[in-house]
Amino acid sequence: MDTGQVFLIAAVVLGPAAILWAVFWTRQSRARKPAALLGIPPAMRPGAPDEKLEGPRLERVQIGGVLSLLVLVPFIVFYWLPERERQEAFAERFEHGSVERGELIYNAPPPLEEDISAVQFKEEEKALSLGQGCINCHGPEGAGGLANPAYRDPATGYAVAWAAPPLNNVFTRWDDEIVRFTIERGRPGTPMPTWGVEYGGSMTEMMIDDVMAYLHSIQVPLEELPENCEDPTKTDQLTCGQEIFEVRCAVCHGPEGSGREGRGTREQPWYPGMALWKGDVRHLPAFTGRDSHYITIVNGRRFAFMPPFGEAPAQGIPLPPNPLTEAQIRAVMAYERTL
Repeated sequence: MDTGQVFLIAAVVLGPAAILWAVFWTRQSRARKPAALLGIPPAMRPGAPDEKLEGPRLERVQIGGVLSLLVLVPFIVFYWLPERERQEAFAERFEHGSVERGELIYNAPPPLEEDISAVQFKEEEKALSLGQGCINCHGPEGAGGLANPAYRDPATGYAVAWAAPPLNNVFTRWDDEIVRFTIERGRPGTPMPTWGVEYGGSMTEMMIDDVMAYLHSIQVPLEELPENCEDPTKTDQLTCGQEIFEVRCAVCHGPEGSGREGRGTREQPWYPGMALWKGDVRHLPAFTGRDSHYITIVNGRRFAFMPPFGEAPAQGIPLPPNPLTEAQIRAVMAYERTL
């Protein structure tokens, strides 16, 4: 709403109010009638005769009503005409504010110096109160990074480097429900903690809404698959399987499919996905009729954080945003089983 609209509404609302107050004080300043001087309540005073009620007084009331109607009708019309633009502008301002708050929540609170002035503290107060430090693991603008501090393996007690997945393309893998579920409840067995206040975290529902809005605002396009791999049956299947794996699967399973195995160094950190190398994936039958390897890739494991990659029949959940074809899935399977 711009300044002109504010002044127009103020004039329409405050103008009649000022007139009514002026009439009230004018009437109050008149000489009081004997009944009022004697303290007789208005309800107990004799009523005005019909000649007075149905005379000039009634005409004044009717004229006032007609004039009010003539003012109110065009005001309502002119106020209603730009209503759609006002609602859209409000929604845009609300979304912009949500993204701004989400960015503050995503970032770490700024350092607070001991001798900071009251003015400086006031400027930093919002960032100090909202900052939750998602950037420490997922990197600036959700580009991904390593968990900070390092993850301590509960089985061995060793601190290992853990690859926090990028969030600037998270909606190419998951829909809003799973992303919100992960933020609220965390991911057991990983450095991702619980953030939802209902589950013991520090983020209210509105804070999670704001983080979701911020994540939507920083999404980048997913890397395209090589053109020669649109139909792997017409080229080298293993080569295409590797290229598709690196674009779609490595973000969770690691570029070599190491998952949570290995030494967990900065050069070869742990990843949240299952280990596929050294034959680890071969426990899933494939090409035998009990094709659980293929079914896992197509359907995913929704709340075990394995996204679907195939256009399976409707299951009451959103379809994958970047589905793979039957031939592409078979190529990825063939490559994974060579790791």
